[in-house]
Amino acid sequence: MEAVLTGSDTAYERDIARDLVKHGLMVAPFAIGLGALLRGRAGAVGVAAALAVVLLNYVIAGTAQSWAASKDSPGLLGGIVLVSLITRFVVVIVALSLLRNRSFLDYGCFGIALVVSHLGLLIWEAKSVQLSLAFPGLKPGVSSRSTSFGGKD
Repeated sequence: MEAVLTGSDTAYERDIARDLVKHGLMVAPFAIGLGALLRGRAGAVGVAAALAVVLLNYVIAGTAQSWAASKDSPGLLGGIVLVSLITRFVVVIVALSLLRNRSFLDYGCFGIALVVSHLGLLIWEAKSVQLSLAFPGLKPGVSSRSTSFGGKD
């Protein structure tokens, strides 16, 4: 129990990123279907590509920040957060550049899905995250790894 309170062994950032990916995969069929309904096959491909970029971004952020947090160095953590942010911006810019003017992808659907999925998943995840020093990370009972601590969930 002490390890949970100190946070030295728990990769909260990676757990949150994993939960974001799980939520993203849950809504992916509906989002891709909506893209297909609105813009055909190219719309579906655009939405799927955008979701792939967004989920990759969350995995990069969670993994990098969990690794840096485990090193107990605030300077390293700050540097890694900055570098991972820049890396994620570069991933988005490269994806936007490489997929521009492709006939198999609706660029408008791609761009809209990129923005909506980033923001939508963050808003959804905000309800699952508990910001307290006693138990940072996901609220108890939200993660597949966590257990109920008695009482109501």
